[in-house]
Amino acid sequence: MRGRRARLLIEVVDRYIRTRQPVSSRELVTEYRHRFSPATIRNELLALEGEGYLVKPYPSAGRVPTAQGFKFFAEWLLDLAKLGEGPSSVPAERHEVELGMLPDLFRSAATLLAAMTRELGFVIPPPREHMRTSSLFVRRVRPGAVLAVTVSELGTVESRLLPLDLDLAPEELAEAEGFLSRWLQEHTLAESPLGARPVPEGWHSRAAVAALAILRQLAEREPDHGLYVEGWPHLLAELAVRSPEWALDRGQALLRVLEEGTAFVDLVRALGKDRGQEIAVHVGDGSIPELADLSLVSAPYLGGSGVAGVLGPLWMDYARALSAARYVAGRLGALLAAGSTKEEG
Repeated sequence: MRGRRARLLIEVVDRYIRTRQPVSSRELVTEYRHRFSPATIRNELLALEGEGYLVKPYPSAGRVPTAQGFKFFAEWLLDLAKLGEGPSSVPAERHEVELGMLPDLFRSAATLLAAMTRELGFVIPPPREHMRTSSLFVRRVRPGAVLAVTVSELGTVESRLLPLDLDLAPEELAEAEGFLSRWLQEHTLAESPLGARPVPEGWHSRAAVAALAILRQLAEREPDHGLYVEGWPHLLAELAVRSPEWALDRGQALLRVLEEGTAFVDLVRALGKDRGQEIAVHVGDGSIPELADLSLVSAPYLGGSGVAGVLGPLWMDYARALSAARYVAGRLGALLAAGSTKEEG
């Protein structure tokens, strides 16, 4: 859609976001100083209503944007600001992100998003299985069991007690640890030499067989669906514009979805795959009924392995949400990249 009709739709959405009230043709003439007559504007608004972009709540009222109308507006903002070109360059932070600080960092980033937008802020950390391993050690605990400790490129530490059929001598265990360290410094667990992949050359000794068994168990863990969410009072206040009862009902339904986590995280990551390294806007969603009346703005960080974003009503302030998501994702990515570079050094 182009020209006068597109301009009028953008103005209706902009006005509705600012007032939360149906928008009349007379308002558009007064607010945006149109040269078009009220009759011309009414005809265009009627056409937009017929195309599904606007709706009249009752005959004597102005018009309200539909999900389709909000989506058009959000996509227009993306094009206008050229945010689709990827995250802006943000200088690396000088202070170090210490081990154990990451949960607080992600939670603080979600809180910052909520404060900047007055909506629900969320952060999805990079999944562990897609991160490189900066260091690893394996120790025999008892016959048939070893302790594997990994430190990711972001500094997160994980220890797991794993069963191992082979009872290796100390020198064999050290050799197995060497195999694992070399592989995981160049590959992620998602790229492990398992299944249909050929076993790498030289991986046929007892130590290599044990290393593959350990690698298989590290890779077969449950998917990591970490999710940090802050700003519930903001979202509920925004939803209450429609009605307090509706806000409570939608909020409770959304809380159940976010507490379970998997479906929401999968949706956000799917949006990221669709748009690559670009910021994404998703208005309404049929696959998750609890999101049908909500809009989602998400921005990737750290090469797209993590996502920061904002969740709000269809009438959220998209310009503010786009700007906040892009800024916080850039800062978060810079902090983590600095920590990763320091770890490598």
